[in-house]
Amino acid sequence: MICCGLDIGSTNVKVVLADGDGRSIWVKSVPSPRLDDGIGIATDATALVLLIEDMIIEGWRAVAKGKPLSAISSAGVGEDGVCADTALQPLGLVIPWFDKRAMREVEAFRAAWHFTRVDFHSTAAKWMWMRKHRPSEIGGAQTWITLTDYASSLWFGAPFMSETLAARTGCYDLVNRRWSNDALAFAGAPPLPRLLKTGEIAGTAGPGRLREAGAVSSSTLIVAGGHDHPIASSAILRLNAEARIDSLGTANALYGETRVASPNIDDSLEATVPAMCGDGLALVGVTEFTATLDAKYGKSAPKALLQLPRLPGEPNGSGDDEASCIRRTLEEMALRGRNFLSCFDRAGVLRGQLYATGGWARSTALMELRASMFREPITVVDEPELVGLGAALLGLEAAMGRDCSFTPARGVHTVDPLGRWAEAYSGL
Repeated sequence: MICCGLDIGSTNVKVVLADGDGRSIWVKSVPSPRLDDGIGIATDATALVLLIEDMIIEGWRAVAKGKPLSAISSAGVGEDGVCADTALQPLGLVIPWFDKRAMREVEAFRAAWHFTRVDFHSTAAKWMWMRKHRPSEIGGAQTWITLTDYASSLWFGAPFMSETLAARTGCYDLVNRRWSNDALAFAGAPPLPRLLKTGEIAGTAGPGRLREAGAVSSSTLIVAGGHDHPIASSAILRLNAEARIDSLGTANALYGETRVASPNIDDSLEATVPAMCGDGLALVGVTEFTATLDAKYGKSAPKALLQLPRLPGEPNGSGDDEASCIRRTLEEMALRGRNFLSCFDRAGVLRGQLYATGGWARSTALMELRASMFREPITVVDEPELVGLGAALLGLEAAMGRDCSFTPARGVHTVDPLGRWAEAYSGL
């Protein structure tokens, strides 16, 4: 049995094939296809699907020995979506989540609705922007499909939306787990597909390139995944049900879950649906990690510094050389993360073990800084593509009809705070 997990990322698209024991046996990552729509970068959803299909077929041919995949599930960015016709063909280009063209609409939505947090990345504001600037596209849409769910919807032959992605629109009532029809109307939302919970089976794969290649059959399950941070977290929660997660990719997201009936949620946190759509709320604190470093120092200098076994300089150093400046920026972002963890405490998130994952978590130097700033050990999950594997595990569970465990490919290791660093950071 082999299942496929997709990670539709901001920077890269990844395909992970996992065996029946939940182990990655084939992984490929390629840059996310982008083009210019005249205002900023955008995504051609059709080109994205063709790219994903090429990758799946390549991986299937490499490891499946001619047997069709048992299931496919997809995770990824939360707010991007495509207006589609009755045949599920795109009516225009996809505006990425990080695009800030709809800031005026954000302010208008915030002024009218207070039950949910809306920011530049929320879909509601982009729907409002499209009503002004692309009225024929959004007005002619028969359905709107998240970019993460788009390929899966095509393969199944009918649109659906994973519930953790509904939470990213700004129009989903998290307490009552239903759409706010008034908020949808205010945002000018196009018709939306049915909602599926994480791990729920949408159906089976229909005709198309994957069937023609033999990579899937009419029995291959299409399984709902969801937002990348909760899906990656779902894998770690298999290791420790009370875990808090420090996800360090393009964005840095601190993730925790609370079952307190009326939690005290700080304005700096985003509330969303828990990883497996269970009771309570998931809380996420987000920092633009890679973009912050790139904007200040370019791409090469921070990467070179974080490849060192230990960061140079002293905590709260005052040097004006580049390494000292980068260190201060990393300290500032770690302090923001520590504040998020304090907000978790006030919201009733259990103080379970703190786990780290994502590309930047491979830097021992960064992990030492963050453990020292957080004043607690961080257990690093040595799994290179945890979002994609988390999605593959959902497909595996659907195919087997039972829960499955997760064993990181390279195990886990713990990074402890450095004593003198932790003491120096304690007063911040």
